[in-house]
Amino acid sequence: MKSRLGHAFLIGLLSTSAAFCRPGSDNPPSSSYQSFSENVGVYRDVVNVGVIRRHGRTLLIGSGEGRILDALQDLHLGPIDWVLYTDHHRDQCSGATRLKQTGAKIAVPAGEAEFFQHASETWANADRWLYHRYYFRPDLFILRSSVVPDRTLQAGEVFSWEGLNIQVLATPGPTDASVSYLFDLDGKRFVFTGDLIYGPGQLWNLYMLQKGFPGMPGDYWGFGGAAGDLVKSLDSVLASKPQVMVPLHGMVMPDPIRAVAQLKDNLHAVLANYMTLAAWRIYFSGHYRSTTKASPGPEYEVPMFPPLPLPAMPPWLHKVADTTWYLQAEDGSAFLFDCGFDPVVGDLRKLKQDGTIRGIDGLWITHYHDDHVQSVNAARREFGAKVYAQKELQDILENPTAYSMPCLNPESIHVDHPLSEGEVVNWKGFKLTFYYFPGQTFYHDGVLVEHGGTRLFHTGDSFANFGIDDYCSYNRNLLGDEPGYEQCFRLLARLRPDWLLAAHWGPLPFSSEYIQKAQDLVRERRGLLVALLPWDDPNFGLDPSWVRAYPYRQAVFPGDSVTMEARVYNHAGAARQVSAELRVPAGWSAQAAGPVTIPPHTEGKIRLHAVSPLSPAQRRDVLGLAVRFGSRDLGEVTEAIIDYLQ
Repeated sequence: MKSRLGHAFLIGLLSTSAAFCRPGSDNPPSSSYQSFSENVGVYRDVVNVGVIRRHGRTLLIGSGEGRILDALQDLHLGPIDWVLYTDHHRDQCSGATRLKQTGAKIAVPAGEAEFFQHASETWANADRWLYHRYYFRPDLFILRSSVVPDRTLQAGEVFSWEGLNIQVLATPGPTDASVSYLFDLDGKRFVFTGDLIYGPGQLWNLYMLQKGFPGMPGDYWGFGGAAGDLVKSLDSVLASKPQVMVPLHGMVMPDPIRAVAQLKDNLHAVLANYMTLAAWRIYFSGHYRSTTKASPGPEYEVPMFPPLPLPAMPPWLHKVADTTWYLQAEDGSAFLFDCGFDPVVGDLRKLKQDGTIRGIDGLWITHYHDDHVQSVNAARREFGAKVYAQKELQDILENPTAYSMPCLNPESIHVDHPLSEGEVVNWKGFKLTFYYFPGQTFYHDGVLVEHGGTRLFHTGDSFANFGIDDYCSYNRNLLGDEPGYEQCFRLLARLRPDWLLAAHWGPLPFSSEYIQKAQDLVRERRGLLVALLPWDDPNFGLDPSWVRAYPYRQAVFPGDSVTMEARVYNHAGAARQVSAELRVPAGWSAQAAGPVTIPPHTEGKIRLHAVSPLSPAQRRDVLGLAVRFGSRDLGEVTEAIIDYLQ
């Protein structure tokens, strides 16, 4: 394919590719605009904005925040007639309203139109997405307020403008209805692919691929579930024989065939590694057949570790229902582990009424998920149980609406006994040693139970026989020395319990050999992700909440001052200067905040202030949180919700 491109054109493209920097680095782009040919180029906003000139007019593919409007004269661009969007993600379309106000029209994929036209209504009714969430298609990375499209585009149709025919290609993957745009101009065939690819062998992030595999009851278990869609879309793009591939994020690719082949190989390697340990394959008796391998040939199945023989249940451990277990002392009293969905409190009531247990002295929580905490407050009220949890979990339990996380129960749970790392509680012949255990989720703990010569470690939802539960990107499963499974493996290898307890499964065997093999695979995964993700550290591309607003949701009276923090986790190995600002709706005022320097592998905080309007136009406002990380302007990467009290 290279032979079909002029030498000067190819050199220009390679220079353009180099200009758009690795996103975790401090090397800024050399210029805001790069030309690929006489009439096609890219303007660098928070994303790559495609620029097409024709007969003194301009068409854009994507807009970012619309900053190109301030550069039209310097770039010698004519009026903008149309802006075409590949999907609903906010970073590429946050400038849509501004562009429409200048007279430009916008066209969006038909399957994405509701997230433009009805964005305000989506946020007004967002509670179904904020709590008890097991679905991530669509995600909430949508506009903060509605903008009405002037045209919706169906896959397969041709958009004609100033004599130029632009083909609309169905390319699901980053979203379920995302599209790409293909056209011929200046003797070249260009395709603008959105987030299908970042560069040769790379993706902007992995969490955009969270989607249920066939047969799953939701997206929650589907780490990489959209990878098959993405690969088929890339194959469809290549079938159109483009010469130049332009992504939404990343570098321009003058050799699309090679770039896609490298991506398939890298994505396949990551998912094959992941599927070896994916516990959902045990839960759903599922299989994973590779659809990401670059070379042709039959699909194949990735084997898992063989399950180990199950141990017998000790007489002092009992299951109530689902995720709820208890230890029983010789006097008949119980120490509860988790208290999930109904009718668990009714079951406990029956156990007390028939004399099976005398009462409940304590209630320890493994993690914040609704199927583990839904009935905690009811159990506390009825039985007077004191609640125990690690300090790392205390805030998400007591202030759940301050977070945007999966499976979140919005009811506050007071922690009576916040636990320190390695803290010991001696309870009626049981020695309980508590640990932070960030396995299935960032907010997770574990406990070593020692009684009668037996040593049991309760892993919550972090292990199965044999697999691990890192199947939801939104749970924040980090790698390396940051909180994650490697920390859990190291702890178990040090403690060497006799056996494990899994909340959904019961007693499991402990195998030092399997723990070591799993640790080796996860360490290997980090190296594979370095090749796939274009960040200084792969955790940036794994962690959808590395930038978050705290609190995520709060309620105020009209006219009240609002204070929140931009919390930014610097996964990089070097300090980064970070600045943040609130983007507020009409009627609000916001104060600027100076930059802060965040040390490596640390979450930093930037305090932000705003004042709400005295007469808000609706019962809920959504504020944008825009962040500059090093030299990288990320735009509105997340949001915060303000509800008005009456």
